Amino acid sequence: MQNRHISSYSSLENLSQAAARYVIQVAQEAIADHGRFTFSLSGGNTPKALYNLLASEPYTSQIDWNLVELFWSDERCVPPDSADSCYKMALDTLISKIPVPANQVHRMLAEQDNRDAASQAYTDEMHRVFKTSDVPEFDLILLGMGPEAHTASLFPHQPSLKENERLVMPVSVPKPPPARLTFTPPVLTAARHVLFLVTGQDKAEAVKEVIEGQHNPEEYPAQLVRPTQGEVTWLFDTAAASKLTHKF
Repeated sequence: MQNRHISSYSSLENLSQAAARYVIQVAQEAIADHGRFTFSLSGGNTPKALYNLLASEPYTSQIDWNLVELFWSDERCVPPDSADSCYKMALDTLISKIPVPANQVHRMLAEQDNRDAASQAYTDEMHRVFKTSDVPEFDLILLGMGPEAHTASLFPHQPSLKENERLVMPVSVPKPPPARLTFTPPVLTAARHVLFLVTGQDKAEAVKEVIEGQHNPEEYPAQLVRPTQGEVTWLFDTAAASKLTHKF
């Protein structure tokens, strides 16, 4: 893939610093090009260090947070103050520490009983912010990957992998908490930039299959993320990259 970039780092700290520099570069280019930076955040443990860096100097002041729109690629169907909430993790590590306007933080209301309605509401919110009725083109979507190669909340052998109409949909996944909302493949493949952060030995086999194996997204959903016009960047720690034949 011409638009795929791969690097590995000796520690989470070094990986997170590289990720912070990348986010800043994309943010500055987006703001210079079209006046704002649309950034979809990820949950999980790996991005916490990145968020802490972006919330501190010398990183924070390099982004004009007044021109940033924050979204999420997926959310667990829990209250926003739950320890399982992707929103709460980002709030605690990043959002509460940066001068981003509250009305530019677009939380998935995943705790609502009607998950189809919540999915549609988030789609409507994206259409409103992006001023389009088509698939929004994010400047940057941040993603992780699980040991079974899931990304966002797109898990192996689930109907969500083949969804082409809805942009956000409810799913039930084989990992607690099971009820979630997630971006669908059309949103992930429309992004200008996608940044994967993947750490840990437990991801090594999935990394090898996703990067070097045959194209089989039904088994390895992260392979679906091949931006049509944009680029995808993978940042691994040495443990996650340990089974790759080619060393990056």
